[in-house]
Amino acid sequence: MRKHVMTLIAAVALTAGAAVSTAPSALAAAPDAAGGTARAAAARASQPAANVNRNVRRVPAALAAANVIYSPGCSGTTLPIDCTITEPVVTQRETTYPFSFLPGDHVTVTAGGCVQTGGHGLTWKRYVDPASDNDLYHGLITVPGATADLARLVNVVGRPYVVGGRGGSLKLGYEDDGYSDNGYTAHDNGTGNQCLNSVNAYVRIVVS
Repeated sequence: MRKHVMTLIAAVALTAGAAVSTAPSALAAAPDAAGGTARAAAARASQPAANVNRNVRRVPAALAAANVIYSPGCSGTTLPIDCTITEPVVTQRETTYPFSFLPGDHVTVTAGGCVQTGGHGLTWKRYVDPASDNDLYHGLITVPGATADLARLVNVVGRPYVVGGRGGSLKLGYEDDGYSDNGYTAHDNGTGNQCLNSVNAYVRIVVS
């Protein structure tokens, strides 16, 4: 009888010991699993651009921004998208265009041509780097999430940018102290012949 009782006590002790020895490892594994899940979620949140489908139309079906001329590439839906906007609006400080940028876009900008700035004599000026003694007549651009707001084109062209944040719509602008007589009519050779044999202003945007 005594031997039987001792055997039962030993069995109970072994069972309790096994429970104690396995509990810590289970508890230790739980934080690792939770922590791993949290770290994975944080990693996904820190890379939103990876989940963005950027092969989409960047402009609405009907383009509109005064009498601006859009190249066929502006309506593309597959990267790279190559869009040229000819005769951007120069009769006001800024204009928002129906061309969108998405997070993760790689963007390069080129631009050129000339603008009628109005006045007497030869009055056309280069759009990107005008020869002027009063620091006016520059073309301006905003690539949201990449450039400063209405940065001078001369400081943007030819430089690679990657769009961050939420992206947004293209803005182009023009720097002047009077806009009513600006445009693209009555072409002349420009102040100091800076627009000799030039074309009207344009901005080319390549998104890849």
